[in-house]
Amino acid sequence: MSEPLTIVARIVPKSGVEDELEAAMRDLVAATRLELGCIQYDLHRTTEGPCIFVFYESWETKTLWEAHMSGAAIQAFREAANHMIESGEVLQMARVA
Repeated sequence: MSEPLTIVARIVPKSGVEDELEAAMRDLVAATRLELGCIQYDLHRTTEGPCIFVFYESWETKTLWEAHMSGAAIQAFREAANHMIESGEVLQMARVA
């Protein structure tokens, strides 16, 4: 059996919409945790300095993560929140130790 896929997504909000974006992300977390293949889906926010959000995710397989990325929860989030995001990056990772 293969190792789960780990995703680390870093999102920088536009100035002034940090709390609104966090609310949309919390909705995304609640919906995603119910999805097939989701092992872990946690949202973090910096406590110092500029606001940065980080999603830490674990998925049973890459295929199930890809289904999430094209699914209803992500699409609804994009429609509601893309205008609040300054920049972002998604890293697909595998545990090595």
